Amino acid sequence: MKPAPRQERAIRKRNALLAAAFDEFSSQGFEATTAKSIADRAGVATGTFYQYFHNKQDVLLEITRQRFAQLQQHLQVPEARLGVTPDNNADIRVVFRQALGFLYDFHQQESGLHEVLEYRRRVDPALAELMDNGETVLMERVRAFVARYVRDDVETTAFCLFSMAEGMVHRHVFQGHQDVQRDELIERGTQILAAYFENQNNNG
Repeated sequence: MKPAPRQERAIRKRNALLAAAFDEFSSQGFEATTAKSIADRAGVATGTFYQYFHNKQDVLLEITRQRFAQLQQHLQVPEARLGVTPDNNADIRVVFRQALGFLYDFHQQESGLHEVLEYRRRVDPALAELMDNGETVLMERVRAFVARYVRDDVETTAFCLFSMAEGMVHRHVFQGHQDVQRDELIERGTQILAAYFENQNNNG
């Protein structure tokens, strides 16, 4: 990967190429996307592309790095244990509602890119390692969150929580379901996920 530029004008050009590559990969797929098609979409010469990236694989890796950085920035572990009793369960439900809403909108914006990433991670070791590491960080945060409320089977509970949240969002965004609306999915998902922690607190 070529070093990122420091001058404002160069940063804008590089960001324009990344945005164009995102759109190209999402609409055309990886194979049909070229350095020229990315540069054309960004409104720059093909030579400009090569000033910032070696090839389109480099661009996809950088997009993926930024993607996981954005996820990790928004999906933080709360600093304190949140209220989970029937009379004080608003806090934990707010956390789940915000997390599910962010995940939904994030994946909806990158629905075309998702197919490219899932295909390329099987044939590109560098991309696979990057995605595996990014998912590991997210899983560690889920595990840290769960450990504040669950005494036993933290690993299993964290795996289930991660899989349920991811599965709900992925299935609705990527497969669609006309009878279920986005806000209904997020609200019911919030209730289901929070209910487990409320129940754990009551039994504790």
